[in-house]
Amino acid sequence: IESQEKSVFEVYEKKRKASEERNKTRVFLGDSFTRWRALKAQVGLPTDASVAKFLLDR
Repeated sequence: IESQEKSVFEVYEKKRKASEERNKTRVFLGDSFTRWRALKAQVGLPTDASVAKFLLDR
């Protein structure tokens, strides 16, 4: 039972750390979110990362 509790804790910690890492790279678009999604659809890009790369490469 003790090993199961430890594994649950380890899983939780792994998820928490991953969430923290994701938050470090998060960009808040605010009112521009609608425009971002429209550009993504218009250009036919599959991910938000591809939209960011598209804009940076212009």
